[in-house]
Amino acid sequence: MTEKEQKIVRSKIAIERHYLPVEERIKNFEEVNLGYIELEEVIKECERCYQCFKDSNPEIQPPPCMKYCPTHCNSREIIRNVLEGEIEEALNIIYKHYPFPRSVERVCPGYCQLHCTAGIKGDPIQIPMIKRFLVDNYGPLEDYFKCNPDIDKKVAILGSGPLGLTVAFYLRKYGIKVTIFEKYDIIGGMLTTEIPEFRLPRSVLRTEIKNLKQCGIEIFTNKNIDKDFGIDQIFELDYHAIVIGIGSQKAKRLKLPGRDSIIVLQALKFLKGYNLKENIPDLNNKKVVVIGGGSTATDAARVAKRLGAGVSILYRREKEHMPAGKAEIEDTENEGIHIEFLINPREFYCNEDESQGIVCQRVKLGDTDASGRPSPIPIEDIEINVEADYIIEAIGQETDLSGFDTHKFKTTKSNTFVVNEKFFTSVPKVLAGGDCVLGSKSVVDAVAHGKIIADQIYEFLK
Repeated sequence: MTEKEQKIVRSKIAIERHYLPVEERIKNFEEVNLGYIELEEVIKECERCYQCFKDSNPEIQPPPCMKYCPTHCNSREIIRNVLEGEIEEALNIIYKHYPFPRSVERVCPGYCQLHCTAGIKGDPIQIPMIKRFLVDNYGPLEDYFKCNPDIDKKVAILGSGPLGLTVAFYLRKYGIKVTIFEKYDIIGGMLTTEIPEFRLPRSVLRTEIKNLKQCGIEIFTNKNIDKDFGIDQIFELDYHAIVIGIGSQKAKRLKLPGRDSIIVLQALKFLKGYNLKENIPDLNNKKVVVIGGGSTATDAARVAKRLGAGVSILYRREKEHMPAGKAEIEDTENEGIHIEFLINPREFYCNEDESQGIVCQRVKLGDTDASGRPSPIPIEDIEINVEADYIIEAIGQETDLSGFDTHKFKTTKSNTFVVNEKFFTSVPKVLAGGDCVLGSKSVVDAVAHGKIIADQIYEFLK
């Protein structure tokens, strides 16, 4: 057999990542997914890559991993560089797209991995784990945080979450002066308040935020947008543009009878309380029921478990329809948290015998609804009483538009800002992006918007 006729035999099975054992993790808040810990593991996983369209121009015919990544990060080239021993070149590609990749890769839903060709007949390439190993062990790049000389332009950014930090960093690279106005007394937005430490260690996040601040980003905390400090007042401070990146941190509520009869916690508030070590309820030996199927629901359930509660999740569709990532769902179930599917809450109850909880109805799945998933249809006469000391609702979130003049800003029925193709809102010189435009999405979606918005502002101010 000639060399040309020989076929490369690639393993269909991914190299296993390292995890903190279940019996250890449920007793503490240490990081659970440890990823790869040796370069040899990373190289073996990279060897599984098919190098899709390797001879084509990625701008014309991108590989699936690049096409479906919101930032269009060329993971195929990252993998090729690793296999050729060009670690710095691989890092160059990563840092070109994310200013805080150690944090991003820990919480990224992995759109690249979901569309990986290797996943058709085997396990997809573990792309986020490859990139995470590289930035954890070899990043950041030398002089990465060095900026161009200041120019006589300055931009205000509302919100210090993933979008705000990304816009600020890339604007500073251009030499544009930046001020971030943050509503709370902490920096990082949902990275800080919503994501538990066992998914994103605070030491990692603090280090990356500290690195970004080296660029000369000015940050004011406890600055809320209201009638006394609004868009007009900010422009009076001689800013040339304003970016709105306030996320979607207003929780949606279950509008069910009996709500006042039982303790109902909002997942966002519960997670913020845990992350900031404020107002943490005593859940030891309590029954906790979490309602929802996204990452916020699984995060809240796993935190409650670590606080000593017996926890279950109620979700009205099947497992494959849960918005939470596959790995997050697996971690949740591995930690002994039961997920009940095809069940829909109807009302809260609290009986005279002090039993309390939520009345639920069994459902079946019908036609696809506006969410792109099958709609739950109630099955008559099949009701279940689910006992609970605490209910945690995690049914979604939206942008809090209070403080913004909605007569000036064009908004949607979903409480998001309407923007044009260059991310400008209906108010001149004001841009918006991330969750307050997309609705509740991932960190990497906000980062992608942030890079584009920074480029648009630079072109606008030139």
